[in-house]
Amino acid sequence: MLKAFWVPIVVLVGTIAGIAIRPEFFDPFSLLLTLGGAVAVTCFSYSRSQLHDLIRALQALLTMPPQCLQDHIDELARLTHLYRLEGLRGLENQERHLGDSFLRQGVTLLVDLQRTEIIQARLERERTRVLSRHEVSRQILLTLAKLLPSFGLIGTLVGMVLLLKNISSQNVESLPAALSLAVLATLYGAFLANVIVAPVAARLHAGAVETESKMRLTTEWVMMLLRDESTPKTGVKSNGSLSPQETERNQDLDWVPPTLLPQR
Repeated sequence: MLKAFWVPIVVLVGTIAGIAIRPEFFDPFSLLLTLGGAVAVTCFSYSRSQLHDLIRALQALLTMPPQCLQDHIDELARLTHLYRLEGLRGLENQERHLGDSFLRQGVTLLVDLQRTEIIQARLERERTRVLSRHEVSRQILLTLAKLLPSFGLIGTLVGMVLLLKNISSQNVESLPAALSLAVLATLYGAFLANVIVAPVAARLHAGAVETESKMRLTTEWVMMLLRDESTPKTGVKSNGSLSPQETERNQDLDWVPPTLLPQR
């Protein structure tokens, strides 16, 4: 279980070690102003359900093992071969063992023998819902990444105001605290935005792109089975677009996604 959370654990341990080694780089007020202000404005900008979707997306990003696109294609090929051997009964027996929820939904719709238009509409609606949720989660992170440097600059301006006030009042003892606030607030904003939030947003976007590809291939696979367009071997006519070597290599597959074939 701890293996899934190695990234936040490393960040937390590194932060604690840095504070212990160089305590001058830690200022609670600067961190509270920069991080707390950015998080508060971000939470105010989005609804509670959208924030919960972000939390679930981050949990899935940290805990769920990644599945490459080729593994998904192999799974579709295996299910196509099973469908050719046992029909819908074979797919029904595999339904509960499918880890991909969208693929499981497609198999359920196939087994229920609903109309092609209804199945396609439901799959498209589910794909749109999932992708829009991923996009909103990414936008939340991008908003947070923009707000962190802004609040860092606000902290710097607050620190400069305190610094000038203490200079005018000749309160020398308060000068280090004001200068620390001015400098560290900008440092915290830049560090949190570019080292933590931005990479997480990029990784979330990469996962959303891969999810979209899997869902698109799953929809095409379901439509091909419904229209009986797949065949026991490659399932797609090459029309001369595949070389002899590629055709020979694809003969071992039960289904080749047409969107992955070279286009003329």
